[in-house]
Amino acid sequence: MIDIKKTHLTKKQYEILKMRIAGKSLSEIARELHTSRANVSSIARTAEENIRKSRNTLKLVEMIDWPIKIDVKAGANIYEISEKVFQEADQRRIKISHNYSDVVRMITKALGTPGLRRRRALKDFSIVVSREGKVEIF
Repeated sequence: MIDIKKTHLTKKQYEILKMRIAGKSLSEIARELHTSRANVSSIARTAEENIRKSRNTLKLVEMIDWPIKIDVKAGANIYEISEKVFQEADQRRIKISHNYSDVVRMITKALGTPGLRRRRALKDFSIVVSREGKVEIF
């Protein structure tokens, strides 16, 4: 078993996440732990943020040596960015494992509805491509 001290979660965060996964409501967890629902909610939110940051850290380290990295600024047209991904891959003789439409969909999904307006990104993001043609957006 993994020692909780060797993770980015506190013991309390871990317990609350286990209870949430088991299907308990915030109110039920609060009663069981003799605390407020707001406190349970705050602890769960912090745990989820820690998990998200840990996943992003792993992804970032994994991608250090990926040959293509395109940093995209807010306001960029996602269709033009998708074209740029394929141009960069062609220059490096990398066969991307997705087609143009797939990459546009991946960008759209990564940005979400609040992150897009009329084909324009509303926030900065990055696209990386591995030597094997795997595409990641973050």
